[in-house]
Amino acid sequence: MFKHNDKVTCSIGGTKITDARISIDKDGRPFICQNERDGTDAENKLGYKYSWVIDTDFTNRDVTDLRRVEITWDNLQYGDQLKDSDGNERTVLVAHPNSVYSVSNTSDQSISDFTYTAQSLQDKGYTIVQEEVKPIRTVTQEEVCKMFGENVIIK
Repeated sequence: MFKHNDKVTCSIGGTKITDARISIDKDGRPFICQNERDGTDAENKLGYKYSWVIDTDFTNRDVTDLRRVEITWDNLQYGDQLKDSDGNERTVLVAHPNSVYSVSNTSDQSISDFTYTAQSLQDKGYTIVQEEVKPIRTVTQEEVCKMFGENVIIK
């Protein structure tokens, strides 16, 4: 599912993490390395301040929405979006290293009758629709006060 050093986003205990990477220890135990939430230390935090241990199936009760940042033909997952040569969007229903099914995002929600390889989709002009990851904006307390129109105390 994930590989060592994959760039990901997620939420840990309700905190949205937009800059993180997966680290996998020698014993196979995976971690989310990031700078927001302190947890169990990974052998290699990949340059981040903190790491958060997750189960070997990449789940954890405190972690939600764990997702790779850049989607490639090698790591397509259920729910990823593709666009055909006519600009129609399709959703990946099943992903496997050798094939994917797609479904139309148009009103008819028709399911493709074919199983495609990643290469055959590319040959037909399909492209991957990348999710936009917005960078964290740094603001001062003064700027926050102006946004809310009142004094704000940041905890």
